[in-house]
Amino acid sequence: MTIDVEEYFQIEAAHRIVKIEDWDRHESRVEQQMDLLLGLFAEHNIQATLFTLGWIAKKHPLMVRRFTELGHEVACHGNMHQRIHRLSKQTFALDLQTSKSRLEDVTGQPILGYRAPTWSLTQQTAWAADVIANAGFVYDASIFPTKHPQYGIPHAPTTPYTLNTPANKQLTEIPPLVWRITNNRNLPVAGGGYFRQFPLAMMKMGMRQAIKSRRPAVLYFHPWEFDKQQPKLPLGKLGKIRTYRGIRSAYNKLDRICRFGNHISHWQLMRDIAAATTTTTTPHFNFESTT
Repeated sequence: MTIDVEEYFQIEAAHRIVKIEDWDRHESRVEQQMDLLLGLFAEHNIQATLFTLGWIAKKHPLMVRRFTELGHEVACHGNMHQRIHRLSKQTFALDLQTSKSRLEDVTGQPILGYRAPTWSLTQQTAWAADVIANAGFVYDASIFPTKHPQYGIPHAPTTPYTLNTPANKQLTEIPPLVWRITNNRNLPVAGGGYFRQFPLAMMKMGMRQAIKSRRPAVLYFHPWEFDKQQPKLPLGKLGKIRTYRGIRSAYNKLDRICRFGNHISHWQLMRDIAAATTTTTTPHFNFESTT
């Protein structure tokens, strides 16, 4: 169980609408959203991995500290929720350094994992894998093994693997859940819009398949996806559909997935999956640099 801890106005769909310098002018709702999710996880005895923005840790340090006090893992989602494609090596390294330091200062614990905003670690941003490794992260969770116009590497492994970076460094990569429907096609069923707009049976099928093949079923959600009262942003027609459709029923669906997960297996923290991966023989994937 993973959550990308960010505010509703920091979503990718709004990056041209809400400027970073205007973030402080918007109502913050992340604390009440996370209270809702933390309560649900406590009810189902679930420890989650919370990929948190450094910006969030700066604004809500007590909330982020509470994550660890409740037994959840805090991991890194970057500092300002910028897709890697918009950053240089230097600005990306600074973003990672700032966010990792802030999260470690607040939690008092080492931050081992990273997930790029909008799954933006792709073949086009292969250079970023070396920056992630150099920043001291043990594992990465940024590569979606599916085809999508903005992200994904369809031929990447669907099970945890060793990622070989362009500079011959190595990272443990833990991909999100996909439902393999043919030998060369993976359907994304891990969470987000797929969770809210697809029938819940599709996520369950993917979870069953993952358990059967002995790979983790890594799910992901965002706090704002369960907030029916959040202010609506002036998005375009497609952006509104992708962002807001399914929010009214999302909490009940997540409750059912929590119950289903407890029924078919057990929940783990990402750091524990990464530790187990380093002690076993895993596939390797060569991340080649592109220009």
